[in-house]
Formats: sequence, structure tokens, C-alpha cells
Amino acid sequence: MKRILLSVCVFFMAGMLFSGSAAAGNAGGSGSDYKLGVGYQGMWVQGFLNGVSARIWTDTEFGMEGNLYMGNVDGDFKLYILEGKAMFAPIIKQNSRFYVGGLLSVASYDFDGADGNMWGLGVFLGSEWFFPDFPEIGFNFDVGYKYYNDNDDLDITLWGIDATWGIHYYF
Repeated sequence: MKRILLSVCVFFMAGMLFSGSAAAGNAGGSGSDYKLGVGYQGMWVQGFLNGVSARIWTDTEFGMEGNLYMGNVDGDFKLYILEGKAMFAPIIKQNSRFYVGGLLSVASYDFDGADGNMWGLGVFLGSEWFFPDFPEIGFNFDVGYKYYNDNDDLDITLWGIDATWGIHYYF
């Protein structure tokens, strides 16, 4: 938990240090609705899976996100998830947007010598907001339903509701 809090603080402080020149210049951007952001994305499933994320809004309504989550439980269970999201924002306000979307993912696991791959799909809804003084730092929270299927060593099927949250710095 300390590592998560430290990571969040480091991203926030770095954003504050570099946001002054961007806010002083052109806070509205270059006139294009295209935005590219990179940062942290965390998934809450019986604990945290931490990940790196890249988020692209091709215009004000349509976006995509790619995440790579990594997890390790007591050295016995290792999990890696590569996830791709497509997003549509039907509600857009000055400092926030509400979006819905779908996702596809592939996961690789190693559990006590049993290893394999799972594929997953899901739907979600979420929001992203920006503080007026820091328009290039986006905070997001998503809630969705995911389904995973594995036909390798463990032959498992997982489904359920999950939540993710993240912080992205937009260029």
C-alpha cells in the first residue's frame, strides 16, 4: 500500500511541477481535440493490480486506452494483463467527461507451476475530470463487468464487476 501511495504522490507532484508552463501558455491546447496521455492505471480485484496506461482521445467523444497490469501475490501467483479499451463520451463538460465502452484483454498467469493464458472481454462506464488549474492532468474512475476464460492448465472461468482508477498526463 505504501508503494501505491508513493507512486500516486510522485505522479501528482511531477504533474504539478511541469504544469505551470503549460497552463501559462495555451491552456486550451493547439485547437485540435486530439489528446494523448500516459500514466498510471490501477485495478481493484481482491487487492490492487498496478499498471501503466496510454490513453488517446481522437476527438472530444471517441477515445482508446491501452493498459498493462502486473500483479504478484506472495511470490506464488504472478499475473500480467494486456488490455485495450474503446471509449465513447456522450456527456462532455468543461472539466469532465462521462464515457462508456468495451474492452478486450489477454492475461498470462503462473500459479504454483501451472501457467497459461486467458482472454477477456467486458463493458464499462467511467468518468474523467481535470482541475481547472491543471488541465493536462486527467483523473479517471471506471466500473465495469469483465469475463475471463482459460482453457490451459487451470481451466478456469472468471466473471464479475471490477473497478479501475488512473492518473494520466496529457501532452
